[in-house]
Formats: sequence, C-alpha cells, structure tokens
Amino acid sequence: MALTHLLDRLEAIPESFTLAQLMAHASRGGIEAAVKRGDIARILPNRYAARLHADSWRTRSHAAARWGPAGCAVTGTGALFDAGVLPEPPETVHVLVPHWRHRPTPWWLRVTSSTYRPPVIQERPDGTPEVDPALALIHAYGYAPERGRAELFYSLARTNRIDAHAVRQHLERMPRVRGRASLLKRCDWAADGVESFLEEQGGARVLVGAEFEGVVRQHRVRIMGDLYRLDAYDPATRTAFEFDGAAFHDRAPQRMKDIRRDAALATVGIMTVRFGYADVMQRPEWCRDVALGTMGMRRKWASVAS
Repeated sequence: MALTHLLDRLEAIPESFTLAQLMAHASRGGIEAAVKRGDIARILPNRYAARLHADSWRTRSHAAARWGPAGCAVTGTGALFDAGVLPEPPETVHVLVPHWRHRPTPWWLRVTSSTYRPPVIQERPDGTPEVDPALALIHAYGYAPERGRAELFYSLARTNRIDAHAVRQHLERMPRVRGRASLLKRCDWAADGVESFLEEQGGARVLVGAEFEGVVRQHRVRIMGDLYRLDAYDPATRTAFEFDGAAFHDRAPQRMKDIRRDAALATVGIMTVRFGYADVMQRPEWCRDVALGTMGMRRKWASVAS
C-alpha cells in the first residue's frame, strides 16, 4: 500500500527525488522492485522519478541541477526555454558547475565547468537553480553549430528578449568561453542596429570602407503615416539598401509588401537597392560596386538638377 501511494505521489510531481526521500514513503526493497519493473526510473545517481516523467526536460533538469556539486545551475538553451525566450525545450540538459571531477554522464546531459560565478542565479518554481538569460545565451551560442549561431543571437536580440549589454558584461569576465570573439562582434553589431546575419554580412562585406561612412543603420522614416525601417540608408543620396534573405522575402505576401514599401519610399525620393543572400555571400564585390555606382549616379543627378 505504501509503495502504491509513493508511485501515485511521484506521478503527480514531475520532479526528481533521492533514495532517502523515496524511503520516507516505502521500503528500500519495494523501491528497488519498482525500479526493476520500470515503474520508477533512476535518472542519475541517487536521483529518481516516476517513469511517466523520466524523459521530460523539467524532470531531467531538476535532477541534473541537484546531482551536480554545490553552485550547479541550469544554463544554455534549456534556461532560455524556462525563461520564455525560446519556444521549445532542448534534448540536452546543460548545467554550469563551479568545479568538476569527470564523471560518466548520460547522452542528454552536458556539463560546463567554469571558475566564473555569475552574479545572478535564479530559481524555477520547483527550486531548480538557473543562470540568467544573458549567460544562458553565451553557453547556448558556444555549443550551437556555426551556421546557427547568428540566428540564435539575432532572433533574441532584435526582439529584446536578450540584453546584448548584459551578454557583453558576462563575456568581459569569461576570456576562454566558446565562440567569445564572434559573439562580442555581434553584440557590437546589434548595438549599431544590425538585426540579422545577412545585414551583418552586408555591413562587413558590402557597405564597408570610407565611401560608406555616412550610411546609417536601421534608419526609420515615416511616409503618409506609415513607419518604415531601412536596413541601411545614405541620407546624402537618399539611397536605401536592403538585404533580403530568400527564405523570407521570396514569399508572395512579403514580396508584395516590399513592392509597396519601395513605391512609398520613392514618393519622397528614396531609391531602394536590394541585395539577395546569394549575391551578398558569393559576390560581395559586385554588390559593393552596385551600391557605389548607385550612390555616385544619384549624386551626379542631384548636382545637375541643382
């Protein structure tokens, strides 16, 4: 009867428990039999849960944070998920620990050992300690594939779900963290208004050099009551530069929106020059020549008209 009560209790709470906690409700022999039958799962050494919940992110992260040494906290994409920053939990639980002796770990657990102790450790309602979203992003970024790092960062920064300044403050005290150099650059670019990988590459590969010093990033203009954001804008020649990712701008509704937007800009004399992903990445010099040629011709026409 005690074991049945224990199993009901475990199924009602998607958390992990020590053997001592379980034995407060049932005998050791009964618990071992339940583990053998598969009613109770051993998630980590001395961390148990109902089989019903043993594969869930919540239960595994709860177990990992308590299995690790004092000061252990959940980080990476999992902490971002718990903070409401990412929409889905990861397959891997990532924990930050202050020191670590190598121990065998299951495939779903990643351990990062660091002497850096973050100033902010917060707790979930179930008491699981987690780092703040800015530090969680740093660890998630370090383990993300190279092609996914930019979108991970910009998708959070442009929606203000991550404070790039807070990210930089952590990085200043973490000289050897994975991906540090590129993440610092992206913090700087985000501060300048860059909101996507293609905009970043456009600034680094196309709109580069003294000829583009007057170009303004993320400029906003209001025309006939509507507000438009320009990826880059040269006020001297009234030229707007847009960097269009194919996956987004090739869609029919967005394409129509772009056409109407360009027409609205033209009513106030702003000419839009659009560069696609393939051209920016594969022939940036051509893009740069087009940008310079357009600006030069518009200066020439302006001088003739005056």
